[in-house]
Amino acid sequence: MQLYQQQNELKDTRDLLVKEISIRKEAQQNLEEKVTQRTAELQQMNAELELSNHELQQFSWVVSHDLKEPLRKIETFVKLLGERCLNEEPNGPFYVQRTILAAERMNNLINDLLSFSRLSSEPVLETFDLNDIINEVTTDLEYAFEKTEGKLNIIGKLPNVSGVRSQFRQVFQNLISNSLKFTQGDIKPEITMVADRIDSPDPEAPTSKDGIYHRLIVSDNGIGFEEQYKERIFTIFQRLHNRDAYEGTGIGLAIVKKIIEKHKGIITAQSKDGEGASFTILLPITSNQEL
Repeated sequence: MQLYQQQNELKDTRDLLVKEISIRKEAQQNLEEKVTQRTAELQQMNAELELSNHELQQFSWVVSHDLKEPLRKIETFVKLLGERCLNEEPNGPFYVQRTILAAERMNNLINDLLSFSRLSSEPVLETFDLNDIINEVTTDLEYAFEKTEGKLNIIGKLPNVSGVRSQFRQVFQNLISNSLKFTQGDIKPEITMVADRIDSPDPEAPTSKDGIYHRLIVSDNGIGFEEQYKERIFTIFQRLHNRDAYEGTGIGLAIVKKIIEKHKGIITAQSKDGEGASFTILLPITSNQEL
């Protein structure tokens, strides 16, 4: 009798185990089906997003091309008008110059919008020397340096970094040209660049010889800005100063931030009104790191 009871208990236990295993297998199967379905949905969404980005880039290129052509004609005919028809009009040259400057500003805006839209594509990385990039930028800005009597000081040697060379050229061209542009009266612009390594993704972290992040600091003695605006300056079309006082499209620093973030880095700014500005860039030394 006792043996029979034990056999029944074992049978009940086995039936419970079989039932539990069956329930678990069914739940696992349902979960796998949901994961497969969700993965397919995400892949579809990703494909649609890539197509949308591609179409947006094509649209940006077409718009920029179609807008540039009439702008070139405006500039050409206004110049001809000024040279041939307005010699006896006292304000003629002034009107012509204002029209040409407006056309140039629109052309710069188109170029900057096109650069901003292109940053959506996945970057192809290479390793290059930042010293070479800075040499190229200072050569391009030679006239601006001469005009402002500006000076660039590089403390130590800049590192090799992994990234898109042309995009990093944009970063430092924007930062350096801003320092040459936003100057204080008759004070000659002085720009300082310094690089070191740190162990943590903190702009204020102490220097570490074997740190896993590059820290690049670009500072100047320009007009600066109030600390409350340090995030706003990286927003597209946001300007802290009147266009008549300082030229520009309001896109430069937005491009800088987007490029740095595309390279898994961060950029921060520190400043006080009238006391210059300092931009700190943190970049992971290896491309598979995350900040």
